[in-house]
Amino acid sequence: MISPDRTTKPIQHPIGTIQMIEPEKLILPNNVPVYELSAGTQELVKIELVFNAGSAHHSNPLTAAFTSGMLQEGTQKHNAREIASAIDDYGAFLETDHDKDFSAITLYTLNRHLDKTLPVVREILTEPTFPEKEWEIMRSNRLDKYRINLGKVNYLAGKRFQELLFNHSRYGSVVNEEAYQSLSRTDLEQFWKEHFRMADAIVLVSGRLDDQVRETIRKVLGSTVPLRHSFEKNLDFSGKTHPVERVQFIEKKDAIQSAIRIGRRLFTKDHPDYFGMKVLSTILGGYFGSRLMRNIREDKGYTYGIGAGVACYRNDGYLAISTEVGADVCEQALAEIYREISILQQESVPREELELVRNYLLGNLLKSFDGPMERMDRFKATHLFGLNLEFYHQYAEAIRNIEAGTLQRLANTWLQKDDLIELVVGRKGK
Repeated sequence: MISPDRTTKPIQHPIGTIQMIEPEKLILPNNVPVYELSAGTQELVKIELVFNAGSAHHSNPLTAAFTSGMLQEGTQKHNAREIASAIDDYGAFLETDHDKDFSAITLYTLNRHLDKTLPVVREILTEPTFPEKEWEIMRSNRLDKYRINLGKVNYLAGKRFQELLFNHSRYGSVVNEEAYQSLSRTDLEQFWKEHFRMADAIVLVSGRLDDQVRETIRKVLGSTVPLRHSFEKNLDFSGKTHPVERVQFIEKKDAIQSAIRIGRRLFTKDHPDYFGMKVLSTILGGYFGSRLMRNIREDKGYTYGIGAGVACYRNDGYLAISTEVGADVCEQALAEIYREISILQQESVPREELELVRNYLLGNLLKSFDGPMERMDRFKATHLFGLNLEFYHQYAEAIRNIEAGTLQRLANTWLQKDDLIELVVGRKGK
């Protein structure tokens, strides 16, 4: 057997144009829009129904989570066990999920079983009963888990950091015990009636599609008569957040480690500086070879991992640096984080480092389009934010062409220390 020559680097090829497939838009008989993307070789289909039903759509941040979670717990025809069997018996997978902006019901199934599994999706969407026993069990279990999490510095830091970033806005609502105690089944039923209707949905279909799959979707999901269609309706996010103290500390005297969050409110995906900040945050802490990882993990040994990144909601966005460090080195870790930020503001990123990050980001972008379901996820990540697939071409071009001077300008614009919220949960010293 001939061993490969490991002393010779493999040939590198530049990443060219990313091939994108625009999903085809269809309209069901009940006027619900369907976006379909047919590709791949496996006889497998993913169907996702997306609703304007995230946690920001209710004053109680738990409402969306519990409404979504309870959909599979019982309908007018079947209980939770029967619903699970109706999916599992065909080797399919059904999940419900939510975030700040949206809720979704997603089915993965073999094409030949779609006519058996898709009706289950319609049933849990149109006929949920939110049974009392299952509701009380779910609330009790999640409340117990919440109380346990309150003893974890990382959980407390994430919870409080969101509140500080988006205080007095819809995205700043955080979970507390009162939210669990005040929530009722009636709240869930009302939220479902207002937000989980076919009239308010878009349907995303990806996989190896054929005429039979399309006909099943039309028959099962297109027969529900909608009352209205208001998916594009936006909430009012015009309100300003109130100023908060820049440096925040929550003491936990028994903590072995301290959780650190540093960041600030930013902007949405359509902001001119979005692509540049994605590159800058990657250099700072967005991959394993980033500056924060090399300094605080590899050189100092203060942490197992540290990260920085830019995240966006539909109507807002933020930058976050997060880590857990030994409580006895918390102050030193904070100083090193600010030192790395200062270097980005004062010195140009070396060409070799910038090229490495370019290749890393372009490679990840290319990988994110590998398969029909991944391609649909990329479509969803733009369409739901009012953008289109041209966004990714612009992102790729920004990665290829961004200059060190631009990154330095962004660091001085968006990473000024006085604009960054600093939160520590745990202990700051011995």
